[in-house]
Amino acid sequence: MLEKTVFFINAVKMSSLPQSFAEVVISGRSNVGKSSIINALCLQKNLARTSKTPGRTRSINIYSVFAGRWIVDLPGYGFAKIGRYEKELWNKMIEDYLIKRKSKKVVYVVMDAFVGPTELDFNMIDWLSKWGVPFKIVANKYDKVPQNISGNVVQAKTADCFDTDKSKVFVVSAKKKNGFAKLTDHTVKFLTNQI
Repeated sequence: MLEKTVFFINAVKMSSLPQSFAEVVISGRSNVGKSSIINALCLQKNLARTSKTPGRTRSINIYSVFAGRWIVDLPGYGFAKIGRYEKELWNKMIEDYLIKRKSKKVVYVVMDAFVGPTELDFNMIDWLSKWGVPFKIVANKYDKVPQNISGNVVQAKTADCFDTDKSKVFVVSAKKKNGFAKLTDHTVKFLTNQI
């Protein structure tokens, strides 16, 4: 199903977005691999554009899985080389989308499995929790973690860091296309109202 995903629209204002039935939202700090996650999840090479320049995504990019079922790519938080005013508008756009848009959604917070959670990641999880926005954690770049550390250990440690259940943590490597079975299963079930 996800392999048929296509780019749908990008937006900077919520008023320009049509209604949807379900949205899987990809969030994370700049350059953590959000676009690579989308490409690996959808079994496509260039669906979402990847860049080595932090802050490349400056609008909300929406990919349609099928009618009214979306994967949504938010701009990365942190590191973006933009002015203060533009950053404030950017933050407001993201907040409006996550809080005011009354659609069924879950946020996948992508973090770096090798570096570990950053202050920005903790802030994002705290903010989502405060506003009651459902989320899961995706620990990407597992291929960089020493081979003697299992995915289960990364999953458990990440869950402990955020004081959450390890069932809310997915450990993947977008580069190697590893660990996507559970993440894909959750995405499909969420978009088709099975969970």
